[in-house]
Amino acid sequence: MRSNNSVKEAAATGKQIRGVHLTFAAPAIIEVLAAVDIQFVYIDGEHGCFDWRDIETGCIAAERHDLTPIARVPDASQATITRFLDRGIRGIVAPHIESLDAARQVIHCAYFSPLGSRSFGAGRPEYGQRIESRPAYMQACNAGVSLCLMIESKAGLDIAGELAALPGVDYMSFGMLDLAQSLGHPGNPDHGAVKSAVADASGHGGASPARFVRTILDNCTASRLECGAKSARAIR
Repeated sequence: MRSNNSVKEAAATGKQIRGVHLTFAAPAIIEVLAAVDIQFVYIDGEHGCFDWRDIETGCIAAERHDLTPIARVPDASQATITRFLDRGIRGIVAPHIESLDAARQVIHCAYFSPLGSRSFGAGRPEYGQRIESRPAYMQACNAGVSLCLMIESKAGLDIAGELAALPGVDYMSFGMLDLAQSLGHPGNPDHGAVKSAVADASGHGGASPARFVRTILDNCTASRLECGAKSARAIR
């Protein structure tokens, strides 16, 4: 299991990184775009069209070029998150988080103890490895996985600081179109009220371990992940 994760590192340091957002299986595109200075691959398992083999081949293509494969999962169930991680995904993006309980469930599924209780099985990352110490391997897995919670509704905005402060959350992001709809401005994420709500959510209380980031993700184009563009603020 590789412990280096470009997305996790960027979230911790504020470094800008670039990636590609895919909504369909395209391992060849991943390999071609690896030449244009990208660091991660974002597989959209919520809105995209993928089967489990597609996820696996996408991860293999990314790893060949030292890119970090992350995925937006379609739901936060243990079965779903486990299967994405077992196929080789190195970062979980959990959409539609509206409560602390929902966030804790994602953390529980994404990490081994002591952060969570991820299920241990014969996933693809274990293939070809001689694991001398399972406890050490599990901690390396935790160090190599990134976790993002997505705020896409007013309910999520209201607890943004508390979500960002949860142990195991590396960064937060906003689903701007869904958020705009939730705030009464469908199709208009640039509405002043929406922008103001996002700014307010990023400015509560004291400093937080997690960061709010803004992603610019266009299907199958190089994209920018501005980690640390705004510091997350937490209510303690």
